[in-house]
Amino acid sequence: MKKNTIIAVVSVILVLVLGIFLLTKKSTKTTVVEEDTKIDLPINVLPIAERPFITLSPDDTGRSLDIAVSSAPTSGLMEYEMIYNASGKQEGALGSISLGSATQPIVKSILLGSKSGGGKVTYHEGVTGGSITVTYGETRLKESWNYLHFDPADPTFSATDGRFSVALTKTALKKDGVIITMKNFGYPKAGLPEGVKVVSGPYSYFTQTAIKGTASVTIKLPAGEHINPTMYEWTGTTWKKLAGKLATDAVTASSTSSVFLVTAE
Repeated sequence: MKKNTIIAVVSVILVLVLGIFLLTKKSTKTTVVEEDTKIDLPINVLPIAERPFITLSPDDTGRSLDIAVSSAPTSGLMEYEMIYNASGKQEGALGSISLGSATQPIVKSILLGSKSGGGKVTYHEGVTGGSITVTYGETRLKESWNYLHFDPADPTFSATDGRFSVALTKTALKKDGVIITMKNFGYPKAGLPEGVKVVSGPYSYFTQTAIKGTASVTIKLPAGEHINPTMYEWTGTTWKKLAGKLATDAVTASSTSSVFLVTAE
C-alpha cells in the first residue's frame, strides 16, 4: 500500500513538471518580437508646389555635379541616391545633406567617379545621365537628368521627357562643354502671383561655363491647357516674366537664365 502511494506521488510530480515545461515553451513562443522593417515610401506624392527646389549643375571641370537645395525644411537630413549610366555601366552615389546646417540654398558636390581610401580619384567616363532620388521625413521624390556635351553642329538639346528644349548659337559654348538638363522637383514662390497654376516645369539647364548670347527656350504644355500661358525665368532671387510666343501646345522665349516654368489661367 505504501509502495503504491509513493508511485502515485511520483506520477503526480512528473505530470506537474511536464505541464510546467510545456507552458513555459508555449509562453516563449508567443513572446517573440519581430524586428521593425523599413517603410517603402511612395514616390512623388507630394504636390509640386510643396516640394523643395533642387537643381543639378556641372562644376567647372564637368567631373562633378553640384546639388543645390532650397525651399526645403530647415531641420533634419535629406538623403540622396544618384544612379547614372557611364560607358554602358550603372554607377551610383549616395549621401546626405543636413538641412539645418547652413542657410539655404545648401550646395554639395557629387563626384561622378570614385575615391580610394588613399585619396586617389577615378572619374567615370562616358556619363550620359540618370536619376536622383531624395528622401526626407516621410517624403521621397525622384527625377531624371541628362548629361550632355555641346555640339556646335547641333546646338539644340532637351530634357529627358522631351518637353523642354533649348537652342543655343553655334558659338555659345566650346565644343564638348558639359550641359545638365533636368525637370526640377519643385520651385520657389518669389515673384509668382498667389495661387498661380503651374502647367509645365520647372525645368533647368546648366552649363560648364557661361553661355555667350541668348538661348531660345521651348516648353511644351499639356494639350489644350494654354489659356494665357506665361513663361517665367528664375533670376536667382525671383521669377521674371518672359515675352513668350505660343505655337500649338508650346511656348518659346529668349533668355539667358537657367530655370523656367509656365503658368496658365
